[in-house]
Amino acid sequence: MAHRKTKQHTVNVITANFTAPTNISYLDLFEGYDELYAINFITNLDFLAEIMQFFTKIEIIFGNPSIIPTRLDTTFAMQRDALYELYKNEHYEQLAQRINDDSLKFFLADAPLYPEKLFCLKNKEGKTRVILGSSNFDQLPSNCDKNASIICFDDEVAYTYYIDLFEQFKNEHSYILDKTAAQTTFEDKQILENLPILHKAEADSEHIYQSAPKSTIVKMTEYMADIDRLAKDFVELPKADRKGQSRITFDKIDTIKTKTLDNMAARRAKFEKFMPQLVIEPDKERAFYNDREYNLHPLRADIKQDAELYLKYMEGFDTAVPSKNVQPLKFEYFKLMSWCFLSPFLARIRTTIREATVTDEVFTYPIVALLCGQSNAGKTIYASLLIKMMTDSSLYKAFGQSNFTKTRTDALLSDIKGLPILIDDITQTQFTNNSGNIIKQEERVIRENKPENLNYYPAMLLTANKDLNSLKNELTKRMVIFHVNASWNNEFTRQQKSPCSEIIKKMRNAFYSEYLRRIMPHINEYLSEITDIGSSTTDLYNTSSEVILSIFKDCRLDIPSYMRPLTMKDYFDSKAVNEIMIKFFQRQYRLNRDFFEINKKNNQLIFEDKSSSTVGKMTPMKIVESLPPELEADVVGDKIIMRLDSAINFFGINFKEQSLLGKLFNR
Repeated sequence: MAHRKTKQHTVNVITANFTAPTNISYLDLFEGYDELYAINFITNLDFLAEIMQFFTKIEIIFGNPSIIPTRLDTTFAMQRDALYELYKNEHYEQLAQRINDDSLKFFLADAPLYPEKLFCLKNKEGKTRVILGSSNFDQLPSNCDKNASIICFDDEVAYTYYIDLFEQFKNEHSYILDKTAAQTTFEDKQILENLPILHKAEADSEHIYQSAPKSTIVKMTEYMADIDRLAKDFVELPKADRKGQSRITFDKIDTIKTKTLDNMAARRAKFEKFMPQLVIEPDKERAFYNDREYNLHPLRADIKQDAELYLKYMEGFDTAVPSKNVQPLKFEYFKLMSWCFLSPFLARIRTTIREATVTDEVFTYPIVALLCGQSNAGKTIYASLLIKMMTDSSLYKAFGQSNFTKTRTDALLSDIKGLPILIDDITQTQFTNNSGNIIKQEERVIRENKPENLNYYPAMLLTANKDLNSLKNELTKRMVIFHVNASWNNEFTRQQKSPCSEIIKKMRNAFYSEYLRRIMPHINEYLSEITDIGSSTTDLYNTSSEVILSIFKDCRLDIPSYMRPLTMKDYFDSKAVNEIMIKFFQRQYRLNRDFFEINKKNNQLIFEDKSSSTVGKMTPMKIVESLPPELEADVVGDKIIMRLDSAINFFGINFKEQSLLGKLFNR
């Protein structure tokens, strides 16, 4: 049987006279008044910061209890969410100053708001205004809904009625944000210390919280999901009695704080390990790692400490590898450092390039890097050092080789933001089978699955314990390749892995915070040029390395010889990209001269692999696909024919006809 409404079911009705519709600027609605009393169910502070200049006194009640189950844990979560929004807002300092001088007061609701959006305005002469309607603070400036209207009362009777509603709700169903809360840092413990609901309980020795009836709940999926996720952090909360009341007693407050902090730390650790979120917003000159904001003005002493730890780490290679390999290895690792530091900006760079339809420029800044070479060269632990420098966290580890599949990388690209995806020990078979689908289609995955992440999706850093013997040109132009031609000796491995770990443990993110502060203006300039004129002469690889070097110089540290300004050529020179093929041909020429035939008259170098074994043997076509265009290589039967003069320059080999004696002894 349908529920039948009777005259006992009442609703509050405001009787008003319609005067006329008017289309005016939203600023005109607020100008000319000194005091603002507002209720708004969305904690959005940008518009508040914009109109704040008009008022000498502001009181605002924020909250969202009408759209989620109003329980004690969700109220805790909503208040915590509101504090996060305050601390990470770009106008935080401006808002904090007004809170500190008592001209701005925040209240957080613990019951469904009525009305959900209300602005009561008053000036010194007694002029009043009441604004009601569907627009929120964040919607008024942009007039996002052209069909929406707001209702405005300019009579004192309306003001008296609504200001009484405001004061009643403020006194009975909200908690004032303490002034000290606006002076804290963006840390879990301090946010928890400043939850208004706990301040109330501490002040009163006991606080009785009344849950709202389920009939008031209206769903808003995304916000509900966030609040439900945050609510799980709050543990050891008192249960509601039969009347729906929860009693927060003074003696339980410390237990709630301690248990909740432990729970938050455990959840964050799991999240950081598998789905780290590095969000950098260069246009706003700010950055966050898992909601923790970077201090982009770190102390000089902290920056220098990080710089010295990095140099100390690199000095360890002096005794770890043969002396002839030390400088090349350090140089490759410095190149990798500069690329990793730049990598969180690559998604935004590539998205801007594509939107400006300068598609060829995308290949200049690929998001995939391959670090290959001998095993036991410290590749993985060095990558861990860089991640620690970028995040001040050791929780995020490399993923195993089984993750190098299209399905798994699609998921990682969608879930992780900013921080490079580390996939360790890729094999030749895995790379051959999966690289094409993964490397060539990463942006399509984001556009289809997480379009909101187009400016934040991560780069990928793959490691391989030996040179992959075939890299097609269609892939190398979409990758940055680093070669490590040395490995740690066994004695160093036994003695030094612990010191390496100790250095990583001591490393913080002050150096990288300073790097972000210095490079953001360059990133913004580059993006503006791409957007405005469709091209840029800026080499961001050079910019990144110059920023790193400038930080070392400002710390008054000597710049090692393996550190120098880099350019795009250092990453994409054909010799650097095709070092695998260079080493392959150098080895074959040293061991199997009879594989080579020189035809000086026709300027041809002819190569044919005459070995009988097929194990690890590359087909002529695979070899040709991995050689640069300037060699003009082609396959004729089982032979590869290429330009002799270009081959001499590219491979660094002075190819000569084999002597009769050499042919006789196959040398």
